[in-house]
Amino acid sequence: MASDRNVEKAKDVLEDGAEAVDKAAHATADTVTRAAHRAKDAASDALDQGSDALEEALLCAKDVIRQHPITSVAVVAAVAYLWGRIRG
Repeated sequence: MASDRNVEKAKDVLEDGAEAVDKAAHATADTVTRAAHRAKDAASDALDQGSDALEEALLCAKDVIRQHPITSVAVVAAVAYLWGRIRG
């Protein structure tokens, strides 16, 4: 009889431990999911900001080229020449 009680106690302890592990696993999964969502949102915001900055830079470049077309062509030619010298 004493061994039956010990077996029952062991089963109860194991069940309690399994429940605690299950709760901890769910809590960890929830925490990781929330962190992943925050990281995704941050990356999306950074991408949007980068896109906006690139669009703004392109608009500025277009304006400069329109205002100074000959100088722009000369600068591009100089950069291409230097790039060719560096690469070649």
